[in-house]
Amino acid sequence: MSTDEFEGLPGAVVSLLKGGVGKSTIALNIADRLAARDHETVLLDLDKDGHMTTQLGYDDAYDRDANLGDALIDGEDPEDLLIETDFGVHLLPSSNELENVETRLKDERFADVKLRRNVVDPLIQNGYDYVIIDAAGGRGKLSDNALIAVQRVIVPLIPRAGSINGLNKMIERQISPIRQNIGLDILAVTPNMIRETMGQHNEHRTLVENLNREFGSFVPGYARVDPEIFDALDDPGRTIDSIPKPGIRERTAISRAFKQGMPISEFDEDCDQIPNFDHLADLVEEHSHA
Repeated sequence: MSTDEFEGLPGAVVSLLKGGVGKSTIALNIADRLAARDHETVLLDLDKDGHMTTQLGYDDAYDRDANLGDALIDGEDPEDLLIETDFGVHLLPSSNELENVETRLKDERFADVKLRRNVVDPLIQNGYDYVIIDAAGGRGKLSDNALIAVQRVIVPLIPRAGSINGLNKMIERQISPIRQNIGLDILAVTPNMIRETMGQHNEHRTLVENLNREFGSFVPGYARVDPEIFDALDDPGRTIDSIPKPGIRERTAISRAFKQGMPISEFDEDCDQIPNFDHLADLVEEHSHA
């Protein structure tokens, strides 16, 4: 199959090959910011556990007979699966059958393009503007399908040991092969759940500093810090005007909003982190139509 056939469809995947890094929260809030701009936006929950779907209150949809596999493998209309949320985003829910769908994909021809051809492309052709995909936490056919479908990825990392190593493994094992054979843009590698200041050495600073030093071109504007700033912070003979607070900061309102099944803008429209989600939505818009 020629790579000339592939051009990223409008949208992005929020992905990392492990869970617990806030993928669902970020995906939800990017979709919300796009919908706030009057874009018809689909939020696709590709997590086998249905974390997004159930957290938003759609447990019945997770357990229903009609599911993503009907569209992805059997060619049914994916629009029939959409749920209209109260905040303007169209949810394509996960299903308790996704484990079986993953298994079935292993025996399918052209398995890695099924999501693109049978789900994302038909939705875009039917007038939806963007598809934001909350990817599964591990490597597999569904995870590869997500990246190939839209060919843009946003990678969240949290301040814990092994985060940078996990990113390097994802780039080596998944991103680079797809990038070389089909094409894939890393829109952002974003620090998430950052709590501490950068004025002292801790896991929060280590993550932000290492990202800026090693992956600076992928760090979004709200998380970018000139390495010279870190050098100055460690030099007792130098002072800086203010200590930066980069990354998506840990906010109680963000976690409470997600637990109540809504994006942060619906829970606290004055939350100071909304501009960061807007920035990520900007990247999706700009690169989808570059």
